[in-house]
Amino acid sequence: MLGPGGALSRALPLYEPRPPQLEMAARVEQALAQGRALVIEAGTGTGKTLAYLLPAARSGLKIIVSTATKTLQEQLADKEVPLLKELGVDARVAFLKGRQNYLCLLRFEQFLREPTFAVREEAAHFERVAEWAATTATGDRAELLDLPESLASWRDLSASADQCLGQKCPRYESCFVFRMRRLAAEADIVVVNHHLFFADLALRTSSAGDAGAAVLPPYDAVVFDEAHAVEEVATEHFGAQLSSFRVAELARDALKTLQPRPQMLAARDLAVRMLREGEDFFQAALETAPERQTTRAMKSPPGGAREAHHYGSENSRWALLPGALQPAEPQRQALLDLARSLGAALSGGDGEEVSLLERRCLALGADLELFTHRDPGLIHWAESRGGHVFLHASPIDVSAILQDKLYDRIGPVVFTSATLAVGGALEYFERRVGLRDESGPLFPLHSRVLDSPFDYEKNAALYLPSAMPDPNDPSFPAAVADELRQLLPITSGRAFVLFTSLRNMRAVHALLEDELPYQVLLQGEQPKQQLLKRFRETPSVLFASQSFWEGVDVPGEALSLVVIDKLPFASPGEPIVAARIDRLRGRGEDAFFSYQLPEAALALKQGFGRLIRSALDRGIVAVLDGRMTRKGYGRVFIETLPHCRIVRTPADAEDFWRMAKAR
Repeated sequence: MLGPGGALSRALPLYEPRPPQLEMAARVEQALAQGRALVIEAGTGTGKTLAYLLPAARSGLKIIVSTATKTLQEQLADKEVPLLKELGVDARVAFLKGRQNYLCLLRFEQFLREPTFAVREEAAHFERVAEWAATTATGDRAELLDLPESLASWRDLSASADQCLGQKCPRYESCFVFRMRRLAAEADIVVVNHHLFFADLALRTSSAGDAGAAVLPPYDAVVFDEAHAVEEVATEHFGAQLSSFRVAELARDALKTLQPRPQMLAARDLAVRMLREGEDFFQAALETAPERQTTRAMKSPPGGAREAHHYGSENSRWALLPGALQPAEPQRQALLDLARSLGAALSGGDGEEVSLLERRCLALGADLELFTHRDPGLIHWAESRGGHVFLHASPIDVSAILQDKLYDRIGPVVFTSATLAVGGALEYFERRVGLRDESGPLFPLHSRVLDSPFDYEKNAALYLPSAMPDPNDPSFPAAVADELRQLLPITSGRAFVLFTSLRNMRAVHALLEDELPYQVLLQGEQPKQQLLKRFRETPSVLFASQSFWEGVDVPGEALSLVVIDKLPFASPGEPIVAARIDRLRGRGEDAFFSYQLPEAALALKQGFGRLIRSALDRGIVAVLDGRMTRKGYGRVFIETLPHCRIVRTPADAEDFWRMAKAR
């Protein structure tokens, strides 16, 4: 089907045989048939999506395909799945997203009766939303292409798991979420994203035995695409989280539900207190931050209750060391007592909405208790993000969790991505996700690295400057600006300039903004998709941070130069990173070589991967960190990247570009 003369060659006018795609498809087919684990790095251009979809569709198994993002899910829906049907493969494929992506018919009707917008300007979008709601067949907000991603009022139009009435909802039969779940139950392949997959896995394998509340249907096998993100997402979902947003939302939902129930006035008073005492606890928790975030004045919403506190505009993370929350203990205990009192006041109230609020109070109380105990396998940490404070208890290592909750419960599991191998080997990734330890594989396992069919030797060059100050030197941003002054004219702009810190991004942008003769774009000035649209339409230089390092696809000449300021080592001050370093050192391991270095090498590979997106693409990747050549470990980075020509001066880079364009 994939080879010369097969169905794919007849379906695609510009078909070219891809031996790596054929090999990958055969290995996926074998893994699914034999119940094995497969780890396969498939370089850009392999056609890996079809290489796993085709054998999955023909396997006779119920298979979950998990991708990194909703955008990749939509790509499968728009391109690969229709192509599968063109090849004559009659498989039923369903797409499932988290419930917050779907319109809740009940909450929409409630909103229509009393529209209240979180941000006044958002009222201008509501007519468009109402028109769409009357005609949509899926309820998926992705259909509203012109709807801002950050629309705060969407929270009132969708339902979280805490807010959903389930089968007791009067709109259950027509509910978009449950309609999609019914389609998923009947499908051969269900396409989800990693966040939904691990949220479901954590739910169905929880100690509370809440498998009945699982989102996904039972399945036989899993294929993880963009598998390099699996460890991070699993870490997020197998921990616990407590946030000021969650407490404020519970209090507001209680006030809204209790408003037409005058017989529950006492419970309403407790909900008003919860808004205030929730703020008090999280404000006290914020005092544990090494550097206090600037706070903003609180506002008073309708009804006199204080709005959820905004805890600063900058994101910040810090570890909660043993005893760190002790100064906030009086406020924690007061909030715990209040959650229990509100739960008791709601008990026996009329209606499913009241019962749901009671259960949420009980869950909040349980999580407030959790943060008084220490589990040696968890790292407790906090962050200030988006105007709220979040407290986390995250697993330091997910390998044993994945062994217990996933590999021991199903047979085949496939991990694939263009960035899994470090220095050409897959052992590092396999250890991180629990498929092997120091003694070797722990499950029947096949591994393979498939090179990209693209000719990197001819079409890409790696520029490593001959002299740069240390990245921690105060003169580093100015040196980066000097390098850009020499590199950008080579490709007439058309560049991503990617930074590992927002501070350096802003500093270099400020130095060059007024002197560059190209359209200059800065991350944060507009939504990401709008920046990319402008970048593709006009020769530009985009200054951005790590949110543009992956999942961004700009094929063609529009992107001809990718500049990376520093080697992307994760900050050792990040709480989870620090905990993992401490654990490795406690075992007598070298945390730098066994963890920090391979993580940084894979991150650099992601950034490098923005450049060559098709067989016709060509360009230069510049890494302006002198450690690539001065330090012995620099070879690990070079060996992890696709093999291409290395140039050391701007003149050599210009010679390469001239020859590449002439081909």
